[in-house]
Amino acid sequence: MSYDRLRLPQRFASIFDGQKPHHILLRVFGGATILWSAEVMSDGEGQMFPHNGWRRFARSHTIDVEHFVVFQYDCHNEFNVTVFNETMCRRHYHSDENN
Repeated sequence: MSYDRLRLPQRFASIFDGQKPHHILLRVFGGATILWSAEVMSDGEGQMFPHNGWRRFARSHTIDVEHFVVFQYDCHNEFNVTVFNETMCRRHYHSDENN
């Protein structure tokens, strides 16, 4: 899976009106309270991608190409990330305390 090319929704990019956040925090829905740090890169055409930190988050939560990922933005550069498996059932995470 190309972890570095997961495009963030266009609606999120439009919130920043051309000024991308340099740093975002990710929290898996239903997991522990740990926030995972990541950076955002832009392709210069208004598309934004999580980078530097996203790969570690995705691997730690076994997010794969057949999974559906929903980002919920909370207006403080934090995202709650909900992961659905290939049958569209929500993945449950007991804890990410040790990652």
